[in-house]
Amino acid sequence: MRTVIVLAAALTLAACDGGSDQAAMPRNQAAPDTGAAAEVARLDPAIRDEVFAKAIRDSGAACPTVTQSQRAEIRTGVRGWKAQCDNGSAHLIEITPDGTAKVSSRTY
Repeated sequence: MRTVIVLAAALTLAACDGGSDQAAMPRNQAAPDTGAAAEVARLDPAIRDEVFAKAIRDSGAACPTVTQSQRAEIRTGVRGWKAQCDNGSAHLIEITPDGTAKVSSRTY
């Protein structure tokens, strides 16, 4: 019985974070778009898809036309775009502050 009480007390204390500041900070929240990334986000979707298609082709991957693009988390805390091409390929695109597009392509 004593073990059950000690275990219950330990679980209760573990549930409380002791007033740590971490509870007030959001986890895995992506930083807001700034610079070139913000400019790309404001583009008309058709123009943005053309920009993405060129960036994908410049990376060496085949992409005649981007048919769909949507916001995606590239990695924890980093927002970018997922682009789908009409040839069936898919790519993740991160826009760096200097305007460079980092393209990661799915391989089969």
